[in-house]
Amino acid sequence: MNELKQGIGMLETSLTNEPPFIESFERISIDNFPIHALGKEISKEDGIDAMKKYMASRLWFTYRRNFSAIGGTGPTSDQGWGCMLRCAQMLLGEVLLRRHIERHFEWDIEKTSATYERILQMFFDEKDALYSIHQIAQMGVAEGKEVSEWFGPNTAAQVIKKLTIFDEWSNIAVHVALDNILVKEDALTMATTYPSEDAVKLIMENGHVDRTLRSPQPHATSSDWRPLLLMIPLRLGLTSINPCYLSAIQEFFQLPQSVGIIGGRPNHALYFIGISGTKLFYLDPHYCRTKTEKTAKMYGEIQKTSEGEKTGKNDDAFSHLEELEPLPSQTSDVYTKMDDSTYHCQMMLWMEYENVDPSLALAFFCETRQDFDDLCSSLQTKTLPSSSPPMFEFLDKRPKYLPKFEPYTGVSMKIEMKEFDDIGAANVKIDDDFEVLDVQDDEEKIRDPEDFED
Repeated sequence: MNELKQGIGMLETSLTNEPPFIESFERISIDNFPIHALGKEISKEDGIDAMKKYMASRLWFTYRRNFSAIGGTGPTSDQGWGCMLRCAQMLLGEVLLRRHIERHFEWDIEKTSATYERILQMFFDEKDALYSIHQIAQMGVAEGKEVSEWFGPNTAAQVIKKLTIFDEWSNIAVHVALDNILVKEDALTMATTYPSEDAVKLIMENGHVDRTLRSPQPHATSSDWRPLLLMIPLRLGLTSINPCYLSAIQEFFQLPQSVGIIGGRPNHALYFIGISGTKLFYLDPHYCRTKTEKTAKMYGEIQKTSEGEKTGKNDDAFSHLEELEPLPSQTSDVYTKMDDSTYHCQMMLWMEYENVDPSLALAFFCETRQDFDDLCSSLQTKTLPSSSPPMFEFLDKRPKYLPKFEPYTGVSMKIEMKEFDDIGAANVKIDDDFEVLDVQDDEEKIRDPEDFED
């Protein structure tokens, strides 16, 4: 039934604003086994249902409507322009599941956990959720993209790099390898560098730092390994993807460190998670729903009051849950489960390799230094040699003809605000509500807001 509802919803979307979902309604016939999905191998004995279950377990972020206006006056829906932003959310969601729960997380509609719910809430369509459409769209302004302007894979990668700086809980380093060159030395530098003391921190009126949006360590360098998200934006052809790279893409999805590809058709972003022969499996954000409603209930223990009402208590900044009737298997006076069914796709979606747009970004996640070393070895000995020419160049050290690598450690600025608002809004105006401390030459100089030009 859920599959039928999702199929009808996607068809309605395609009839109004988006290209048709032809593949969505074809009978899936897989002749090539095993299927490889994000490093997981699904054999013929496992069957296509195992792949369907695996796809349903990934976080699925789609268009939403009726959320608060981005930047206060911007759009209240991302339908028609936010598909690449949603794909970036899906990729990040997979990374966070691996980081905090397990690799190849399996979703159970009747069970959940505080950790899982906390991850999901970080993507709610609210301005105070770290990985919300609001934060991603506004961070894109710094990359030259106006709110509601379509992102490409490279812009999405750059925005991910900047937002994760504020995720102390996950403490993920992001390296974006540009110019079709992955330099091992640069990735190592990024994975062992912490955000600087001067990275943006949001300070509430009472002087307490919002710990959900602060740098994870008070120093800029360290020998400690930070879990590394490695993204490589590529263009594998002129107007269509070159067939010579098919074998390399097949090898990519076999790597344990693979966390997918953001790409799609022209101006139609998709999140690719697996491959079988020439068929690429994907999650599609082009399905518009109403925003997830917030309620005062928090995850954790739900207690029943003397009046028969439920109340919850938790200090987590991202702990708003959607109110709904509990599942039959749950006791309603003890626990109210987050309704996460709209964040998991019940349909099998695929497209032929030849239809993929050549502009895309590969993503790898290395939890440990050993994961990274294993990835480098696999890239050099198997993945890259599988196509001619290789998808990208791998170098141990940065060549002299390239500029010096400077690891991204956050914005060298502190922003104090009387209350949390839409930081980074396209039309933000600096006034008496803000005090900007500009850091220069390792010394902080207070600048009067009137010194800024409009």
